[in-house]
Amino acid sequence: MWKVVLPAARTGIFGALILALGRALGETIAVTMVIGNRPAISASLFAPAYSLPSVIANEFTEATTDVYLSALIELGLVLFVVSMIVNGFARFLTLTVMRPAGSR
Repeated sequence: MWKVVLPAARTGIFGALILALGRALGETIAVTMVIGNRPAISASLFAPAYSLPSVIANEFTEATTDVYLSALIELGLVLFVVSMIVNGFARFLTLTVMRPAGSR
């Protein structure tokens, strides 16, 4: 059965990956522009700031040393872990809400 389904789904999977990449890049740049793109820590929540994706997007081309490049890749790993934790928590909440009332 999988041999029949996978070739037929290959185009859709590839399209979804390209759309996801485009969305992630567009969202990163939009968030960077909205929050001010300023690499400084401020006491105010309303002051311009930097987000993890904007740090990676802005500084990846400037990474000349191996340590600099490794630090940016580690930031990507931290961002991935945070995303997985948030998605896991959302999945947990969805499963608990969708569970039938008698099994709670």
